[in-house]
Amino acid sequence: MSTGKKGIETVLKRLPTKSRFQFFSLFIFLSFTFWASTKLSKQYQLVQSFVVVWNQVPKGIVLSNTPTQIKMTLKASGVEILWYRLFKNKVALSLQALDIASNAKVLSLEDQYFDLQDQLFGGTEVLQITPSLFPVEYSKMEAKKFPIRADIDLVFRPGYLGAEEAQLTPDSVIVMGPKNILDTLTTISTEQFKAMDVHQNINQKIALEQLNGLEFDQGTTQLSWTVLPYSEKTFSIALEVQNLPEGVKVKLFPPEATLRATLPLSLLSTVQPSDFALGVNFNAIEKESTETLEVQLLKQPPAVKKIIWEPQRVNFLIRR
Repeated sequence: MSTGKKGIETVLKRLPTKSRFQFFSLFIFLSFTFWASTKLSKQYQLVQSFVVVWNQVPKGIVLSNTPTQIKMTLKASGVEILWYRLFKNKVALSLQALDIASNAKVLSLEDQYFDLQDQLFGGTEVLQITPSLFPVEYSKMEAKKFPIRADIDLVFRPGYLGAEEAQLTPDSVIVMGPKNILDTLTTISTEQFKAMDVHQNINQKIALEQLNGLEFDQGTTQLSWTVLPYSEKTFSIALEVQNLPEGVKVKLFPPEATLRATLPLSLLSTVQPSDFALGVNFNAIEKESTETLEVQLLKQPPAVKKIIWEPQRVNFLIRR
């Protein structure tokens, strides 16, 4: 047992003390730092890829959404190379020189050599740009006017409705974009506007729904809608016969219809049965060879929101 203890003590004595270990670690760290700084300070030559960000895009064109890259052969220090690889991987290119009037779709990057050089670190030298003639994918824009369609989802408080139709100001928008996209459109929709328990007038600015590859001459429209309290009133309306030939009489069964109209509360006492007209068309007897005639609405006041009548069809008897 004593021999074993002596062996363990001998091994422990040979191990470095805490202070020696710290000194050794510091020596390793300083050696690595010196080695790294030496390597990173040296000049290297390499091919580096950069993502292109387009600047000064001419009006009237839409660029492809495909990511674009160029390669540059650089002479730079190790520190600069490390920075390009980890962080600075984008460069800006100008499209100002692109002649879109002649449908040119190739850009000379040699003309932008100094602009590219200025975007890199001072110790970096651009040796070569690949490709020197860069293809630019774009489509020419056209302009077309479209009506705006309001996308609204409203729940009115019971007894309230919107008077007439909602108004949009402006009610149309000029859209610029590729012809093949414009040809597929008929209207431009707004972003959805939702509201619950609506009982007051609406006056709301709504953004237009953005579409990829298209530009609008304005981005919003104003939604205006008058909201009024409404009520329902019932009328008994005598049925008329339209297009009745001379010498012919038609008796309808029943001769009257019950009409229920939803109208603004403020007009409830002023609207009379004479403001409505319901009738049947005599010509339908020969055209349809029918035994009943459809009851049609012939006249109504402009402020009425909803009209329902019964019956929808009536029997008839012809007397000559």
